[in-house]
Amino acid sequence: MVSKTIALATAILLCVLTVFSAQSATVNKNQTYKTENSVVVNRNSSGSLWSSDLFNPSRFMLNIKLTEAEKKEAKKLVNSFESHMEKGAPFMHHLLTELKNRNLPVELVALPLLESGYNQRARSNAGAKGPWQFIRATGKSYGLKTSSNYDEFYDFIRSTDASLRYLTHLYNELNHNWDLAIAAYNQGEFTIKRAIRNAQKSGVKTYNMSTLKLSKHARLYVRRFHAYADILRFPEKYGVERPMLKNRPAFKRVQVAGKINSMKKAAELSGVKITTLQHLNAGYLTDSLKTKHQYGLLVPIENARRLEKALSK
Repeated sequence: MVSKTIALATAILLCVLTVFSAQSATVNKNQTYKTENSVVVNRNSSGSLWSSDLFNPSRFMLNIKLTEAEKKEAKKLVNSFESHMEKGAPFMHHLLTELKNRNLPVELVALPLLESGYNQRARSNAGAKGPWQFIRATGKSYGLKTSSNYDEFYDFIRSTDASLRYLTHLYNELNHNWDLAIAAYNQGEFTIKRAIRNAQKSGVKTYNMSTLKLSKHARLYVRRFHAYADILRFPEKYGVERPMLKNRPAFKRVQVAGKINSMKKAAELSGVKITTLQHLNAGYLTDSLKTKHQYGLLVPIENARRLEKALSK
């Protein structure tokens, strides 16, 4: 009887320890990190970004099924996918976090692929600039500022915030239709609204890419957006890969005002290549870190502590 009681007690103790161990593992796994705008619980923090909640299949909201024309576009665009994604890699966690926080579709990751190939300093013949290719008037209306030594159009964090607010506005204004919002991003809001008004005069009651009279360029732009979005979601189908990224922020903003004034000096103190710092901080137009607004410096997460320690001395 005693031996049975001891055996039962041992079994209960083992069950309790197992549950406690599992709970501890969960707590350790669900680390908390700070983004630019909020604090988020990072589930599967040690895993791949592409396997995380930020890239969950449910986050793809557009239900894109490529037409034959879009499949042809995908075959052309697939050659540039990997190189463009490598340029965007440092910003991908931030962008996916922003999309989730605003309940926007993951497919919008494809827009900078199409607009600039994630080239922070991209500039078009029409004067659009930055990774999201804002024209001056639209960018200014969404709060982007430019000074003699800093341009927020090239600042990925600020231009992303402006762009996602603009896209949300377009979606709300254009019949809650993402294809029309994407077309308007390229052609202008009032161009698409004019097409809707013309359709109304003709008795059309449903407004979408099929029922509106839009330019060939607008249709091509949306086809290419669909193509890039499909490659992003199903890279294996096209024989390409997304960059290997951990499910954590890739950079940290370090305040440098009053401590150092040169990006080259920051590179020296942090151990980061100057080209990496320039890519992360494309808003700075020269090596000087002197600006009216304290933008700080985005530094790879693994080097940020080293720079902060050096600055504290």
